[in-house]
Amino acid sequence: MNETIIEFDSKKRLKLIVFGIVFTVATLTFAYYIFFVAQRINITFGTLMFMMGCLGCYGLISGTKSMFDKDRTGLILNADGIHFKGTPLGKAIGLIKWTAVQSVSEGVAHRAPFVSVKLQNPEDHIQNLSSQLQQFVISNGIAVTADQLSVDFNELKNLIADYHQRYR
Repeated sequence: MNETIIEFDSKKRLKLIVFGIVFTVATLTFAYYIFFVAQRINITFGTLMFMMGCLGCYGLISGTKSMFDKDRTGLILNADGIHFKGTPLGKAIGLIKWTAVQSVSEGVAHRAPFVSVKLQNPEDHIQNLSSQLQQFVISNGIAVTADQLSVDFNELKNLIADYHQRYR
């Protein structure tokens, strides 16, 4: 159990891209209807739908780009620490040493389970983050999810807990 590398799951990422396509098409269709078909044009809702469609396009482009990225590593667990690459926050913070981890717990947000990694001195890891993200990490820790990884949540939770117990 020297090092465990968990890669991103292409099937799970493909599901997110398909959902993004459906979301983008639906919002742009609503925007088209509001601006060009409806009897009364409601600028507020039309603009909202258009902006959500643009946001969906951005998500599709970034999701497709990450799907074909050469670095498939999503999570690295080793004697040095944990490095989660599944979120922009995890990428920005980088490797977290096990000695810097105060606790590992499990939580649920919006019916999605995650492993929360609380830090002893979060200020050491969050200098390059915005002030809002700094406050979030200080109060909540770093969330590690299995929704893009090639393992299920229980296996992820057990792996992180085992590494934390062994190397802290």
